[in-house]
Amino acid sequence: APGHLRLEGDLSERRYVEHLRFRNLSFVHTRFELPPGNSNDQQGSASVPAAITLRGARSCSFENCRLSKLGTFAFDIMAGCSENEFVGNEITQIAAGGIRINGGTERNPVWERTRNNRITDNWLHDYGQDFPSAVGVLLMNTEGNTVAHNEISHGGYTGVSIGWVWGYQRSVSQNNRIEFNHIHHIGGVLSDMGGIYTLGVSPGTVIRNNHIHDVDANHYGGWGIYFDEGSTHLLVENNVVH
Repeated sequence: APGHLRLEGDLSERRYVEHLRFRNLSFVHTRFELPPGNSNDQQGSASVPAAITLRGARSCSFENCRLSKLGTFAFDIMAGCSENEFVGNEITQIAAGGIRINGGTERNPVWERTRNNRITDNWLHDYGQDFPSAVGVLLMNTEGNTVAHNEISHGGYTGVSIGWVWGYQRSVSQNNRIEFNHIHHIGGVLSDMGGIYTLGVSPGTVIRNNHIHDVDANHYGGWGIYFDEGSTHLLVENNVVH
């Protein structure tokens, strides 16, 4: 893994990293090369690591920080993370995506679930520069998160992706709220993508009041809001796409 900042609790003992605040800091210059056997063939560049990782972290925050010139994702919020906040940060000139949230599925112990994190008022631009399939904000197996009032632009692939179960199998990706985001000037490198992209059965998930424009695709599927396989039980209202 690249040189990075790790906030790591001990989930097996239910000992968490809690109440840490990072404000007005700059994080720059990480390097990463794909190891042998990793061809970056997972959707959303999901196998690429991050400069800052959280595991077993609760009620921590990154506020008004600047993350730039990173060879990876910026943030990876992993198993057992809840109530963390990412507010007012600028994330730019990064090889992969901005923020990835992923935790335990229904098959994992309940303490590995990741939920109720807030990503608000961030400016994410010029992402996916080396790994063009990377997503700006990638919500995989996680619930109850808020992604609001962010500006996401100038990436090769999807702006916000929600869900990680293809088809109609059980999924913990529900009750996520994606609202008041401005997503623009993305795509053109790859196909089958959108400003906001969804997968799977997602009860309680709301996508509303987003402004999305200038979404392109290489050949097909450059949508403003893209409901892919199994997308079910979503409320989508008051969005403007042009």
